[in-house]
Amino acid sequence: MKSLLTFSKSRLAKGTAVGVYGVVIVLLVQLLSVPVLTRSWGLGGYGAWVLLYSVPSLLAMADLGLTTAGANAMTEAVAQGDRPRAARIMMVLRLVTVTAGLGLLALAALAVLVVFPDSLDFGSALPRSQAVNTALLLALYGFLALLNGVTLAAFRAADAFASSGFIFHNIMLVEAIAALTVAFLGGSQAQVALAYLLARLAGTLLLSLALRRHAPWLRQASWRIDRAELSKLIRPALAALVLPGAQAVAIQGSVMAIGAVGGPAAIPAFSVVRTLSRTALQFAFRFNIASMPRYTVFVAHADEQRASQLVVLNLAVIAALVVPAALGLLLLGQPFVHLWTGGLVQPSMALLAVLVATMLADAVWGPLSNLLLAVNRHASFSYFFLIASVVSVAAGALLVDRMGALGMAWAMLGLEVAMIFQVWAAAWRQGVVSGEKLRSGAVSLIAELRHRRTSLNDPDT
Repeated sequence: MKSLLTFSKSRLAKGTAVGVYGVVIVLLVQLLSVPVLTRSWGLGGYGAWVLLYSVPSLLAMADLGLTTAGANAMTEAVAQGDRPRAARIMMVLRLVTVTAGLGLLALAALAVLVVFPDSLDFGSALPRSQAVNTALLLALYGFLALLNGVTLAAFRAADAFASSGFIFHNIMLVEAIAALTVAFLGGSQAQVALAYLLARLAGTLLLSLALRRHAPWLRQASWRIDRAELSKLIRPALAALVLPGAQAVAIQGSVMAIGAVGGPAAIPAFSVVRTLSRTALQFAFRFNIASMPRYTVFVAHADEQRASQLVVLNLAVIAALVVPAALGLLLLGQPFVHLWTGGLVQPSMALLAVLVATMLADAVWGPLSNLLLAVNRHASFSYFFLIASVVSVAAGALLVDRMGALGMAWAMLGLEVAMIFQVWAAAWRQGVVSGEKLRSGAVSLIAELRHRRTSLNDPDT
């Protein structure tokens, strides 16, 4: 039997490397986008764009949670040699997601154009007509991103996590270059949204062609919804549906609340600092995300030893990366933001410290939540996450009126602390962690490391 460290040199290492590459792309785009967009549109125009750019994330809920639950089920089916079942699940994901996505697009257009025609009036920062066009274009972009999620789920089941990630991250790079070029040349928010949409359309076609080569067995399924497979996915899908909603409330909802209470100009300080802290988390979580397909396979094979090792390794990697990042942000965060934004955004030290603490708290529960998700046991924390997110954003909105963006930062820290207790308790109940599993996983990993070090130092090995 291969050791976990052997796997780490192949699948996990490649997946992690591709994930890091993706985060680098996102980081570079964010570093460039803030000065380009603030100078092109001003702080108010940039704040309005941040609000509208949350539309694609909200559209993620249109898959009804099936993409996440279906990806886990497909991976398990392929690991057990049942590719026809994996193909049937994929067809369920495709048809349900397209139908739901089109329905949500229609509702969004109806709301913006008919029911709430004045909801997107940002005054001089962004006229209503341009805001409406921008929102509708970003909604179409979000629909394509929704389809991409289904395609990436099939790549994961086909054991092509790294190659699909490489393609997808390059698509994101191309669309960001196109969008920032349009903005730099004086383009409006609507024109930038159009650039995103056209680039993503080309990328969607590329992903579909690549999937045909990696997973030819997907053609085994007929173009119909298998009700038996759909019924098996309903419960984990409903729990998964809650997750993007909870994340949208916490991430986009907090921004919207700050804008509603404090105005668009109050958004950038909070948004920029949180972008830095979340970027550090994205780097740290690359190994965790790359390990999710492996964890699904280990559990499907009832391989408790390697599953426990993977849990311990995830916790160790996250701690080793996030703690130094937190110290770096505390020491260098303010001068970096000043340099990054040309002095336009100047967050207080208090805001920076609270958001760094929020990042550390996220790192405590995030890895375990992803491993629970990988085996469709996420209902144990997802509903709590949604309720806690709503309560936290509501409390943050009240605090913004008194403390500005710092009030929302304190509310988000409270959310993360609550999630630590909920997720660790859920992981313990579900058997993902226990005192014995953590000890045995750590001991066996250390033994493997010592054995490999001895082998490397032995010239006869």
